[in-house]
Amino acid sequence: MLHYIKKIVSVQDYRIYCLFNTGEVRVIDLWATIEKYRNINDGLISQLADPTYFKSVQLDSYGTLIWDNGVDFDPDNLYKMSKSEIVSI
Repeated sequence: MLHYIKKIVSVQDYRIYCLFNTGEVRVIDLWATIEKYRNINDGLISQLADPTYFKSVQLDSYGTLIWDNGVDFDPDNLYKMSKSEIVSI
């Protein structure tokens, strides 16, 4: 099964709580990824280190997290790296 995100539930720090097509709400913590790219001076993903910019995340029509600088993350990979959360939506 390919996973995609149906809704961004909330964004807290560098964690994004998402409702996936499985019906699960899962939390995606992107801090380690952002820090890795900051350390190698990657210009695009490093911009996500700015908390205000990070919170500008949007969901495209394919169920992918995107930012206006062109950064996006594959939702199937995000599902695999995420953790299940119990939240009220």
